[in-house]
Amino acid sequence: MKIKDGDFKELVDTLFATQEGEFNHIYEQEKIERFKTLCKDKKLIILGTGYYLKVLPKFLKLTYGVDVYGVYDWVAERDSGEGIFANCKDYDYLDLQKYDKYKDKAKFISKEEFYADPENTVIFINAEIFAQLPHLLYDNGFTHIYSMRSLAKNFISDSFFDKKQTGFEEYDFNELNHVFTTPEISRIVTLYGLLNDEKSRRVFKAALKFKLTEDYTYLLEVKDDVKKQYFDEVVKFSDEEVFVDCGGYTGDTIEAFLKAVDNKFKHIYSFEPDERNFKILSEFVSKLPQEIKEKITPINAGVSYKNETFYLQASGGWTTCTSEVTDRTARVTAIDEAGGAAPTFIKMDIETFETYALLGAMDTIIDYKPKLAICIYHKFSDLWDIPLLLKQWVSEYKIYIRHYLNTQSETVVYAIPKDQK
Repeated sequence: MKIKDGDFKELVDTLFATQEGEFNHIYEQEKIERFKTLCKDKKLIILGTGYYLKVLPKFLKLTYGVDVYGVYDWVAERDSGEGIFANCKDYDYLDLQKYDKYKDKAKFISKEEFYADPENTVIFINAEIFAQLPHLLYDNGFTHIYSMRSLAKNFISDSFFDKKQTGFEEYDFNELNHVFTTPEISRIVTLYGLLNDEKSRRVFKAALKFKLTEDYTYLLEVKDDVKKQYFDEVVKFSDEEVFVDCGGYTGDTIEAFLKAVDNKFKHIYSFEPDERNFKILSEFVSKLPQEIKEKITPINAGVSYKNETFYLQASGGWTTCTSEVTDRTARVTAIDEAGGAAPTFIKMDIETFETYALLGAMDTIIDYKPKLAICIYHKFSDLWDIPLLLKQWVSEYKIYIRHYLNTQSETVVYAIPKDQK
C-alpha cells in the first residue's frame, strides 16, 4: 500500500496503531499542546457546575498545567430566561441533583464577565451529554471549545454509554478510543483515493482527526458556510430539476432550493414524517405563489428501504424513527415505490436512516443517476460507508465531501454524475 500524501499516511498509521491500544498519538498531542497554549494567554472558564466540578480544577492543573479562571452557571440563564442558554435543549439531559451538588466549591463569574471577551476565552464544557451547547457558543463568538469527552474522558461515567438513558440510542456517538479494524481502514484508504478534489480530501482527513480526538479545531479549519449546504458549487442545476427532499423539516431546504434554481424547476417531492413539522412545511408551501406551490408535493412520510410504520422519537431538536415503542408513529416509504417523476436531485438528512433510505432508492439511483447530497455524520462509519456505497452503485459518480458546522454535525457527501444536467 503506497500512499503519496504524507499527512494521510501518518493518519492511516495512527488508525492502525489503535489496534495496539495506542491512543496517545500525534493528533492527541496536537490537541493537548493547542489547549495548553491557548490557556497561557486566555481565560479558561468551566461551563456548568455538575458532579465533576469538585475535581476538575485540580485535574486540569495537574494534567495540563493550566489554571481555571472561573465557572459560569449556564443553567441560571434557564431560570432567568435571559442569555444564549435560556432555551438550551441540553438542559433536558442534566441530572440536576449532580449539577447542583458542588456549587459551593465554585468560583462563579458574572454573566457580564462571561460574555465580555469570547475571543480570549477558552471554554471547558462540564457535561457528559450535550448537543446544542457548542453551537450556541460558536454562534456567539466562542471558538475555543473543549469538553469532558476531549480532555477528561476517563472521568465519564459508565451510565453515559447506556444510550437508552440519553434518548440517543438510534445514533452512534463518536466512539471514544475507537479501535479501527483493518476492514474499516481499508475502506477509508479506498475512499480517499476516490475523492474528486483536494478540498474533499482535506475535509475527510479533518473528520477522521476529529473522530480520533474530539477536537473541534480540525473541523473549523475546513468548515464551509452552512448556507451552501446541499447546494455547493459542485452541484449544477437546470430548469428541469425534480428534487426529492428527504427530511423536509419545516420547508427550509425547499426555500434554499428555490433560491438555488431561481424558482425554475419541474417538481419537488418533500418527505417529512413528523406531523408537527409536516404541518409547518405544508403551511410554508401554501403561502408560495400559485405557479410554484402547484409543483410541490409535501408527503407526510419518512423514507426507508420498504413501506412500513415506525415509532417516532424526539431528542432535543431532532426527530428520528425508532423500533422502540413511543406515543407517536409515522409512515415510511421506499423512494423506488413512491411513484412520481424520476428525480434529478435527491437530498437526505434523516437522522440515522440515510443507508436505509438509500437502499430503498437503489434502483432509482442506478437507473436515473440523480445528483445526490447525503448527510454522512449520524452513524460513526457513514463517513466512508455511504460514499463507497454510492460509488459502487454508479461508478461514474464524482464524489465530493463538504462540512458545514463547527461540530461533527452537517458533513455531506455529494455524488455527481459525469454529465450532470
